Amino acid sequence: MQDTFQQISLYGRLLGAAFYYEPQTPQIRGILDFFRQPNWIKEWEIPLDVKTSEKITALITQGLTQDISEQYQRLFIGPNELPAPPWGSVYLDPESVIFGNSQLALRDFLRHHQIAFQAQQDEPEDHIGLMLMLAAYLAENRPHLIAEFLREHLLIWALHFFKQLAKVENAPFYQGIALLTEQTLQQWQSTLHIDIPKVRFYR
Repeated sequence: MQDTFQQISLYGRLLGAAFYYEPQTPQIRGILDFFRQPNWIKEWEIPLDVKTSEKITALITQGLTQDISEQYQRLFIGPNELPAPPWGSVYLDPESVIFGNSQLALRDFLRHHQIAFQAQQDEPEDHIGLMLMLAAYLAENRPHLIAEFLREHLLIWALHFFKQLAKVENAPFYQGIALLTEQTLQQWQSTLHIDIPKVRFYR
């Protein structure tokens, strides 16, 4: 169990930052360097079959030769419609809006457990990058809350989101990271014996 918490701490912070920060920011420089290592996948402590492993590494390697900033802008900022918006309530709220009911439920969770959490520029807390980094924080400081957080707030939409993101064309770096994160979350789910509530997706 402790090994799983250590994994969540390390991978949640790494993957969360990869989705949250723009590629040119200092916070992600070391992460990009990690993925530039030729054998980084062998250090990833999540069981992956050969086909999936090869697909992930090929996409990330290809993406690193391209303009990642352009991919990030197109996927997560705009100005055009985002192909896979990174906020949970877009998928869980009937109106597909940010600051929807699921985001308010996450805010209640944070308030109830007295977790001070400050997003940039009043951004919704249910951004996938923020939530992965929040999982890392909980693994380090409130491990007894991890199962509830994953079950009720992250896993109910994240796996669906990563499937959508992995289908986006011309964004190989983030396609690869999406597949890697999906596999990693599924491993956490299995190890912690989490049953994900069935929900309806509106996007």
